[in-house]
Amino acid sequence: MAVSKRWLLAWAVVLAACEITLATAHGDDDNDEHKAKPAAAGSDMAMGGDMGGMDHNASLNIPGHSDDADSYWRLSKARWLIYGHIILMMIDWILILPISIMFAVAKSNLHIPVQFVFLAVNGFAIFLGTIYNAETPDLYPANAHHRMGWVAVAILVAQTAVGVIFSVAKSKDAPTSNEEGSSLMAAATMRYQRMQTHQRQGSWNSDSAHGGSDESPSSRSPSIEEESPYQDNEEEELKPVEEEGRFEKLAKQYVPRFTIAQRWIAVANVGYQISQRLLLIWSFMLIATGFTTYTGVFKGGHVFTGLAHVIKGGIFFFYGVFTLGRYLGCFADLGWAWNTKPDASMVGKFRANIKSAEMVESALIFTYGFTNVWLEHLGGWGGAWHMGDLEHVSIAFWFLGGGLLGILTESERIRALLNNVFSDDTQIVINRYEMAAPHAVFQDNTPKFRTTMNVFPALVIFMLGILMGSHHQETMLGTMLHKQWGLLLSGAAVFRLGTFLILYLKPPTSYLPSRPFTEPLAAFALMAGGLVFILSNSQTVDAFNEMNVDGMFAFTLAIGVTALLMAYQTLMVAMKGWAVKREAARSNKQVFVVA
Repeated sequence: MAVSKRWLLAWAVVLAACEITLATAHGDDDNDEHKAKPAAAGSDMAMGGDMGGMDHNASLNIPGHSDDADSYWRLSKARWLIYGHIILMMIDWILILPISIMFAVAKSNLHIPVQFVFLAVNGFAIFLGTIYNAETPDLYPANAHHRMGWVAVAILVAQTAVGVIFSVAKSKDAPTSNEEGSSLMAAATMRYQRMQTHQRQGSWNSDSAHGGSDESPSSRSPSIEEESPYQDNEEEELKPVEEEGRFEKLAKQYVPRFTIAQRWIAVANVGYQISQRLLLIWSFMLIATGFTTYTGVFKGGHVFTGLAHVIKGGIFFFYGVFTLGRYLGCFADLGWAWNTKPDASMVGKFRANIKSAEMVESALIFTYGFTNVWLEHLGGWGGAWHMGDLEHVSIAFWFLGGGLLGILTESERIRALLNNVFSDDTQIVINRYEMAAPHAVFQDNTPKFRTTMNVFPALVIFMLGILMGSHHQETMLGTMLHKQWGLLLSGAAVFRLGTFLILYLKPPTSYLPSRPFTEPLAAFALMAGGLVFILSNSQTVDAFNEMNVDGMFAFTLAIGVTALLMAYQTLMVAMKGWAVKREAARSNKQVFVVA
């Protein structure tokens, strides 16, 4: 434990030194700026324009509304309709939709009522938008928002219909087969009960990375190092129960002759659960295209610039959402919540065979690099290559190589081949020496690591942040925004390396999430960096310059929205836990809770 404290103290000193250095540099920049500030008003305005509106005392230059405006946000006609449409859609897709998804994940009977509320609010918002379109001219022809909106409506109606069928088919007296009611939780529950009965015989390990004492009851979780939860007389008691799903009973009642229906039932259930989760990404796309249509940006040839910033920034944003979800305990059955991965006897062969989260991250990075090698020149297709195109392609090659390196590091076959470090003759001599020497000489006292230490995804993100921080832009404001999200991404990589340091000093030994305290910091940096990335496109930067908006506004806006979304995500995961507990109480099941 002393080693751990020394390492953490060293990290604290390094971070404090970096903070002091940045603060000092910022203070020097401010002093130099005030010293170099010209006296003339005209020069002052020119300086503010070059610096991207860095004069905090300058008044905002927001254009007024008119009937002949070229964008919806400047149009004065029927403004209350579009305001109502935007407010209702934001409430519906940001606040209500996550509640419906969490209830669906928990297989709660509250999912369908919330889904109907979601559809009702969405329908009224569409009604307001339809009236607004009828009373105003089409200022953004062939926009993607309208078409994506109707596709979303079709998906939601079909999804709700399937959900209703599942709920009707579900037997009232059948127990709910949620994820937390699986054999994994049954094993943890029985183990916890044994520990309460035989406290002197069991061993407890603290997996909390919050710095609490090992004696704290809140940080205790059952150890798995010595004893398997499936042993002796508990084997039959802990055997997973194959329960009927949501519409197995309906299929058995109406199509008992077709045994193949059971397979389609399972496929439909999996598709239903996947579609629920993909709605989060679809909601992000709807909001992005909605703001694009409302503000009138990314028209004509600028569409590729908008797509690049929205898609890439959205990737980093959802990477942060995924990182925070891992910290909160999501994907614990896959071993992705910084916990020990359960084996196939507890979670099934499919989940046990899923690769680590770092393998998935490396594969996505590799895919991103491979595709962007061919897509970076899409905006100037058929034209001459510029230095910016070559820079972007070089970054794509970095992602391609870094992702491939991460995949090779995660591959079990590659690791096995890397262990062949001696020749045959040398290995024979070593084996003979080990057989003749006392066993205590070769006793392995090193920790048994159950989590990967693949640092290459973090390295790719770290170098990307450095590259983007020095990426040349046409305006000073654009350069500032790129530097801001570049620093955020590099900071996220540093925090991830801190997570690996914590796990190296104290590997997880429980199925429960360990929650290293560096992960929410990495999630915050990724989410905020993704939002600033989206705002750093050239057309948004030009609009900020016209309105005398400085780079600090985009930065503070991004971190404020990120903090609110992180708080709401935490609340949603907690609500999912409440729904699981509620369903377990309704079906007379036990839920594993460490008091």
